Amino acid sequence: MAGGKKRLEDLDVQQWEEFCERCARCCYEKIDFEGRIYYMRIPCDQLDLSTGLCRIYDERDRIRNDCQRLTPEVVAAGILPADCPYAKQVANYQGPMLAEEE
Repeated sequence: MAGGKKRLEDLDVQQWEEFCERCARCCYEKIDFEGRIYYMRIPCDQLDLSTGLCRIYDERDRIRNDCQRLTPEVVAAGILPADCPYAKQVANYQGPMLAEEE
């Protein structure tokens, strides 16, 4: 990638974590309706709204079986807002819509 950027697939664990801007929007509930992803205004109960951080981050997928760890494949599936730094790396990315926008 231009400008010294790495592809998501090439990031190591530390680089992956540093890429995140901690907006926490990935921690809001999402629904799949007829193949289109929508995100709700309902945060995960483990999201600390004052810091934007997960209270159980290291164990999130063990404690919350509906928590989806981000991977390049998950990002490409369209569950993150289009302005997320991860999503910006995916060509022709189509992010979820806020449920009230449609």
